[in-house]
Amino acid sequence: MQSAGSKIRIRKKDEKKAAPGFTLIEIIIVLFIMGLAAGLIGVWVSRGSGQLEARKFTKDISATLRYARTRAVSEKKIYCFVIDKEEQKYRLYAEDTDYRNIDLVIDKPIPEALRMSLQDSDEESPHIEFFPRGHSTGGVIEIMRDEGTGYFIIINRITGKVDVEKEE
Repeated sequence: MQSAGSKIRIRKKDEKKAAPGFTLIEIIIVLFIMGLAAGLIGVWVSRGSGQLEARKFTKDISATLRYARTRAVSEKKIYCFVIDKEEQKYRLYAEDTDYRNIDLVIDKPIPEALRMSLQDSDEESPHIEFFPRGHSTGGVIEIMRDEGTGYFIIINRITGKVDVEKEE
């Protein structure tokens, strides 16, 4: 006996029950979209890493220049920051005021993907000197990536103050 509120449905032999899940085409489309997204993220990350390297290197150079100014004043010595283009390195030297003793303080490589130069300098080894009274020879150091983007480190001639600006 059947109650009035319940219904019994009898399935015919031809009717098939729909299986839960995804079709093969749906899975292929999702995998294609995920692969495309992963490829784009890889390109984006590789571009960003070059920018990150330039920013980190610029911070290292500006810290080295600030260190040179501070030490020149506190030790009453001349500090000389030198860009060696031939060896792709930068160096920091400490010199007595009578130029008798010269000590190498820092000797580090410039990353291959970056170029560093001192604006308006045709010297083979451009340099900036920091003096015991806080002033310097001043100048603008350019740090550029191969793509042309980069940073400028500006050293004030009168105060020896170091500022960093991003190229726009």
